[in-house]
Amino acid sequence: MRRVISILGLLALLALAFAARCWNLRDVFVQGRIYFVDADCYSRMTRARMVAGGEALVIRHHDFENFPAGITPHTTAPLDWLIVAGKGALDLGFAIFDRGKTSVLRAQTLDLAGALISPLLGAAACAWLAWSLGRVKGVPRAAAWAAGLFAAVSPILVHGTSLGRPDHQSLLIALLAVALVAELRLGQEFTRRWSVAAGVAWGLACWVSLYEPVVVLAVVALFWAIADRGRFTARECRAGWIAFASIVAVSVLLEGWRVAWPDAALREYFARWSRSIGELQRPSFALFQSWLGWLAMAAPVLLAVSTLRLRQGSKAPAVGTECAAEHPARPAALLLALLVVLAGLTIWQVRWGYFLALLCALAMPWIFAALRRAWIAWPLFLVGLWPLASAWDGQLFPTAEGERGQTMRRSENAALRQLAEFQRDRNAGPFVAPWWLSPAVAYWSGQPGVAGSSHESLAGIVDTARIYLAEKPEDAARILRSRQVRWIVGDQAERLLDTSSQLLGVASPRTEPLGYLLDQRRQSVPEWLAHVDWSPSYRTQSGVGQMEMFRLYSVEEAKLPR
Repeated sequence: MRRVISILGLLALLALAFAARCWNLRDVFVQGRIYFVDADCYSRMTRARMVAGGEALVIRHHDFENFPAGITPHTTAPLDWLIVAGKGALDLGFAIFDRGKTSVLRAQTLDLAGALISPLLGAAACAWLAWSLGRVKGVPRAAAWAAGLFAAVSPILVHGTSLGRPDHQSLLIALLAVALVAELRLGQEFTRRWSVAAGVAWGLACWVSLYEPVVVLAVVALFWAIADRGRFTARECRAGWIAFASIVAVSVLLEGWRVAWPDAALREYFARWSRSIGELQRPSFALFQSWLGWLAMAAPVLLAVSTLRLRQGSKAPAVGTECAAEHPARPAALLLALLVVLAGLTIWQVRWGYFLALLCALAMPWIFAALRRAWIAWPLFLVGLWPLASAWDGQLFPTAEGERGQTMRRSENAALRQLAEFQRDRNAGPFVAPWWLSPAVAYWSGQPGVAGSSHESLAGIVDTARIYLAEKPEDAARILRSRQVRWIVGDQAERLLDTSSQLLGVASPRTEPLGYLLDQRRQSVPEWLAHVDWSPSYRTQSGVGQMEMFRLYSVEEAKLPR
């Protein structure tokens, strides 16, 4: 009976976690078409389309951004393969259950797989935490459900694994959940099974990214070097190290070495560009609370208490021994060390918040142990979720202004997609668009762009900013010619010029730059730019009448000044 209840509980947790990650359903599925959350997602989906189309199994070069030079990306193959595998599963499902071909999603299985991959990984990670932590020795078994529940509803973890966000963070969250649970189990007992699980998970995580997993792994390795160097040499752990080394070696053979010295554009402009990237900002204390809640904010103190109690309640063996179940304090100590480091990193950059929240979820059983009694811990846990509930209230029930903003973004996405598909049908060639729009335009149009959304594309982003800020037409023409550009997208002048000025570190031009002319004065643009009436039907109602969202101009190459 207990097993049946446990299975039903896991199914309910899966359903809750998946539903929470689909809160933005209306933004992703719009009029029977699928849209993604941010620019990086469209770059990922362009890679997945290339793999699905048989162009390459591993994409080592992007020519759809920073055209014509392209970039050598840090993005890797595992998530591409998962998305393509999901497309295959969906194709099979539609072939079986939609034989009449009535579903509007049947022709969008790649997009559907991309939209679903992160919620599925996020829900699986939540279920894994609830199941695996319930089998750790020395902690309250029921507290594992608190870990799963916290991971299911934490806004930052939901954002990292949300619907329509096929980004590498979702796969990293799932892999680090496995790796860290395995390390916690190894903290109590060296076993071959958990060593292999840790080695495989760490290896795959380092394949996905050589940034966050490497930092977390370094902290774990330092902990073991201090707590018990037997983790590096124990017979039971050898298979795990072999698995880790093998996966890393395979990733290098397939992907190549992805660490390179920053180029000139990156060194000069990265600091200013990063100010416009939300994940690279510093979070406020209120944001911390909305991610973690009140109880998790006290996690360092409670983990320290739990560590001391567990240490005092057991007789620790000598360093280097491999005896099981005589190290009950080690998991709590490892979590405390990781929590302190990740809290500091999150104060520096928002992007570390995903992994800090994951650590707080992993710490829940030891936090409950510090509170001693379930009847004390559970009420404090539930009350501590109040800041999370407030954050969810703001997301699910936005203000009137927020609702208008969401409606505008949906309209802009639909307009931009129609523009891109119009150019796809014309096979219009390379283009210039604002860097935050360029990946979506490249994906929908199938044409390469000068800008991109990754830091590797900074050279193209900088040239794009220079084009929009150009006060002399010949300055823009020189870049357009060298970049082989055939068309330009004009966006709202205020947004376009402010962002470009910030990136280049210059004041907004006093005269009317090209970006302003593209948006406001169609008749005043240079003669080598021809306005294209791509879709007069796509207009939106503003407070002062009708406003075209995006303007499209064709570059007349023969008229470009030399």
